[in-house]
Amino acid sequence: MTARRNSLDKANSQPANINIEIDHLSVTGHVVFAGRDGQVKVQTGGDVAQHTSQTVTVGGVETTTHEYDLLLQSLRNVEAAIKKETLPPDARDTALHDLKTVETQLTTSAKPNPRLLVRAAKSLLRFSPALTAAALTLFDQPLVGAILASAGEVAINFHEAITRQRPGKKI
Repeated sequence: MTARRNSLDKANSQPANINIEIDHLSVTGHVVFAGRDGQVKVQTGGDVAQHTSQTVTVGGVETTTHEYDLLLQSLRNVEAAIKKETLPPDARDTALHDLKTVETQLTTSAKPNPRLLVRAAKSLLRFSPALTAAALTLFDQPLVGAILASAGEVAINFHEAITRQRPGKKI
């Protein structure tokens, strides 16, 4: 009985096998697993450091939380520009509504509605030079460009038009 108990104790002291599926591993140590992006560094002496970052999907595009935070900050900058401008109350309400529409379209996990997004974005560009500058900064971000590209031809044409935008030119 004692021999059997010792045998069971040894079996229970062994760690259970763990199965980890890795999507891919690059020669630089970049690992993608369980929907997370990881960086594994093995140094001399066997020390292992792991750095992970979450990814999020916005506007139908997978991105880093850092890029998403930059997008949100740009949206807040446009909102601050609207509130700072001396606009008539109805124009301010319209601009805030258009910004909310743009924000909803850009931050949803699905692809945005290109016609709704472009209509609201064009509207933001018509209120004042300061608001136009803030909106152009928002739409000049690589993440917003990727979202617009995923939305289709209407959005791509709009993005190309605003990247060529110069003061005094109409879209």
